Amino acid sequence: MAMNAQPETQENNSLLANLWERAKDFPESRLILAILIGGALLAWQAEVFLSGRNLRSVMLAISFSAIAAMGQLLVILTGRIDLSTGSTMALSGMITALSLVAGVPVPIAMAIGICVGGIVGFVNGFISMRFGISSFIVTLGTLQVARGITVGLTEGDTVSGFADIFLFIGSGRVAGLPLPVWIMLVLLIGFTIFLKYTATGREIFAIGGNETAARLAGVKVSRLQVLVFVIAGMMAGLAGVLLTARLGAAVSNASVGYELIVIASVVIGGASLSGGAGTVLGVVLGAMLIGIVNNALVLLVVPTYWQQTFTGAVIVAAALIDQMRRR
Repeated sequence: MAMNAQPETQENNSLLANLWERAKDFPESRLILAILIGGALLAWQAEVFLSGRNLRSVMLAISFSAIAAMGQLLVILTGRIDLSTGSTMALSGMITALSLVAGVPVPIAMAIGICVGGIVGFVNGFISMRFGISSFIVTLGTLQVARGITVGLTEGDTVSGFADIFLFIGSGRVAGLPLPVWIMLVLLIGFTIFLKYTATGREIFAIGGNETAARLAGVKVSRLQVLVFVIAGMMAGLAGVLLTARLGAAVSNASVGYELIVIASVVIGGASLSGGAGTVLGVVLGAMLIGIVNNALVLLVVPTYWQQTFTGAVIVAAALIDQMRRR
């Protein structure tokens, strides 16, 4: 009996080793495994996790950070970073809310909010590239500027009283899923096609891999850098508009700390902070993993301050994982 068990154990270990090796060809599989294990453990501790209402709530929360993270991915792929994401989301949401209250039609008000995000992104990219200032410093400054403008526009007051169609965009369901989740899925497909099958997408990877070589190869590095910051700003703007629609109100302190969640989603999803490596699917899965853990902390009644501690720990862990992966 013991002699038969030993070969069987060795065979099982060999099978697991083969599966792990094959997972290297599809790095996202490890994230999927982590999500499944985390979900199973949470369902074991809190049965309400698997309820339709809770799962929809989790997916809805994930969609906002994932949408913003897709734009952040483009910036990180080029070896830069954008710290102004959360403030851009708040500013775009506030401008949209003020436009709606002023009587602007919903589609135009949303477009204005998204364009405001694009303007913040343009400022980030232009200053960084034109004057050779680190994107870390530039976006750290615009983080404060955008937040200050958001507070100043209403002196800290909340703006509400929106049309039902706008509220539906934030939380209405289509085929059982919240509309922002569908928007996230469409963007997932669109960004994947953009990065894998277009010349501009390949140039973005080239800049992150070796900016000097890309410049010598004829890539218009400065122009493309500004473009990725504009796209990142617009994605943050879209996320902010959707979050405002979800909350049914625009508040000046909305999206505080979102930049940390967004950056962590990108790095946990497999993107390198040094640029040149990352996938859109990995970003969405990274956001999903963080969303599930945050939901676990809520369901297990963990105090808010410990949730903030976890977010900070995730950032440090993501940086360590990135360094280990590069080595």
